[in-house]
Amino acid sequence: MSLVTRLLEQRHAYYRALLALEVLVLIGLRGLQAAPRLVSVIYLLISGLAVLLDSPLLPRNRLEAPPSDSLPARLTQDVERVLLQRRKLAWYWLLAVILEGCWQAALQFNPTLALHLSPIHLTVWLVLMLNLLWWLVKALAEEPYFSLDLVIGAAAGYLLVGFTGGIVLNSLLVLDPTAFHLEAHAHALPDGVGHAPAMLGAAFASLTTMGSPLLNTGSLTLLSASTGITIVGQPYIAILIAGILGKPRRSEAIPEAAHPQRPQVSVSRKIRLRNR
Repeated sequence: MSLVTRLLEQRHAYYRALLALEVLVLIGLRGLQAAPRLVSVIYLLISGLAVLLDSPLLPRNRLEAPPSDSLPARLTQDVERVLLQRRKLAWYWLLAVILEGCWQAALQFNPTLALHLSPIHLTVWLVLMLNLLWWLVKALAEEPYFSLDLVIGAAAGYLLVGFTGGIVLNSLLVLDPTAFHLEAHAHALPDGVGHAPAMLGAAFASLTTMGSPLLNTGSLTLLSASTGITIVGQPYIAILIAGILGKPRRSEAIPEAAHPQRPQVSVSRKIRLRNR
C-alpha cells in the first residue's frame, strides 16, 4: 500500500470518528446539563481527535515510506506538508490542554485570575479550532473523488464551526456575564462551568441563523460573536457544496482507454458485407 493511500485512509477514518463524536455530543447535550464539567473535556476531545488518531504510538500511523515507494517531487512536498501540519496541530492542542486546565482551576479558586486568563484562553482556542477547520477544508479540497467519506468530512467540518462558537461564547460569558439572559444553574460551580452546555446550545442556534434567547442582542460584543458564527457557517456550506458537486465520481475518473471498445468496421467493408 502506497504512502499516499495510507494517508487518505487515515484522513477518512478521522472524518468518520469526528462526525460520530460530534453527533453523540449533540444527542447527549441535555444530559450534559447534569455534568457541565464534561463540556471542556469534550472540547479537548474534539479538537484533539486528529492528534490522538495520528499518534505515532499506533502502528498504523507510522508513515515511513518503504524504499520501493518512490514519489514525485511535488507529491513528496505535499506529504511533508501534511506531516508538518500534524506536528503543529499537536503542539497547539497541548497548549490548549494546559491553558484549559489552568482556566478551569482559576474559575473555581480565583475568579479574578480567570477573568485575566479569559482573553488568552479565547485566543488560543480560536487559533487551534480555526487552524483545525482550515486544515479540514484543505483536506476536503484535496480529495480526488466524490465519495461518502467526503460528505462525512464536510458535515463534520460544519458541526466543528458550532463547537468553536460554543468555546467563544463560554469565554465571553466569563468576560461579560451581563451579555446573556441566563437563569441560575443548579450546580455549586462557577457560571463559566455551569452554563457551558447552554453556551454550546446557543452557539448551534446562532449557526443555523435561528438565534438564541440566551443572547442579549444589546451587547455589541456578543452580537459580533453571534454574527461571526453565522458568517463562518453559511459560506462554509455554500463553498463545500460547490466543491463537492465539482468532484468527479470514481467511475467518471477512469480514462476511456480502460474501457474496451468494439473494433471499428470500415464503411467499405460494411458495404461489401451488405452486397453479399
